[in-house]
Amino acid sequence: MRKIRFTLILTLLAASFFITSHVEAKILAECEAVQELTKAKIPRSLISNWVCLMESVSGLDTQLVTGPKTASSYNYGIFQISSLKWCSRGHSGGICNKRCEDFANDDIQDDIECAKRIQNMEGFKAWDGWVKNCKNKPLPNIGNCKRR
Repeated sequence: MRKIRFTLILTLLAASFFITSHVEAKILAECEAVQELTKAKIPRSLISNWVCLMESVSGLDTQLVTGPKTASSYNYGIFQISSLKWCSRGHSGGICNKRCEDFANDDIQDDIECAKRIQNMEGFKAWDGWVKNCKNKPLPNIGNCKRR
């Protein structure tokens, strides 16, 4: 009986841990994304493309990690930055010279810096989500978002 109770308690504790860690992920509102992009000095004329990109690839989820993908790579954060080329898992590396795990938190300023590098090197076409959902399509209306 004690063994069953102990197992039940452990199971409940483990379940509450997983539920709690899942609930802590932050989904940005469009205007929050605009504020973060403005803070990172993204030109206002491009912000709608960036917001569309973030909505398309991550649903504006700052902590999203997906994979494995090609060559056992994973994608991290609000821009789904790939460990294949742009960052390294477990240590700094890749073209952005960052730990991929650093992109899977609520501070997206480092994500934006790496994404700017990707966009400067390859354009928005580097993201399939942008090509499929944003290129030559109506972009989010950010006109109601306050400028800061």
